[in-house]
Amino acid sequence: MTNYEDHIAAKFATQTAEGIEPSDTPPHLFNYQRDLVKWSLRKGRAAVFADTGLGKSAIQIEWSRQVSQRGPVLILAPLAVAEQTVREGKRWGVDIAYARSQSSAPITIANYEMLEHFDPRSFAGVVLDESSILKSFTGRTRTALIESFAATPFRLACTATPAPNDFTELGNHSE
Repeated sequence: MTNYEDHIAAKFATQTAEGIEPSDTPPHLFNYQRDLVKWSLRKGRAAVFADTGLGKSAIQIEWSRQVSQRGPVLILAPLAVAEQTVREGKRWGVDIAYARSQSSAPITIANYEMLEHFDPRSFAGVVLDESSILKSFTGRTRTALIESFAATPFRLACTATPAPNDFTELGNHSE
């Protein structure tokens, strides 16, 4: 029998960085955006909690561009945000396909409600845009997101409004 400290230590899940070394980032990114892109790529699985207007779309588009060199990326976003992300991608020379079902594009964006029309196993990366939406989803949808992408090597959650004292939301982001 092990002592109590060994028992507790065995319960902790550890995550080693399984990311990639970032390539050059484009000049339209501000220094802090470049730093966040590089950091999140090196981590492989990360969250960017940046306030409104700080360029989360630019960060996730560049993150997606670099991850898409290893396999397709799916961006899940609220319906109202999807077309804006496609336009911003075009502005920076990154093609993002807006789709309601499985696509062969390197980067695809869809709204959260379309998740069931995609095969999560076919994506090397997933971005949850406005990821604070996890806290207000029903348990079934939240669980579907977490289970669908549990094995996805590259994951990025982006939101301007994380609830820093909401342990459930932080736990959902961690998963």
